[in-house]
Amino acid sequence: MNELTETQKRVYYIIKDFIEQKGYSPSFRELAKLNGNNSVATMQFHLRNLRDKGYIDYTDKLSRTIIILK
Repeated sequence: MNELTETQKRVYYIIKDFIEQKGYSPSFRELAKLNGNNSVATMQFHLRNLRDKGYIDYTDKLSRTIIILK
């Protein structure tokens, strides 16, 4: 399994903490804000990398579908 970059780790733990606290996954826009930026495109890039590495999964074009796999 590929190792995560520091940014990917930060995004992964933001998602994990959000789900643990709220019981549902963040939207891409909420996730961008929690990560300290407003770019949904940048967040999609990070999420795609996390999905490719097997840490999360989500359904394209549907909101709040992020799930933690590890």
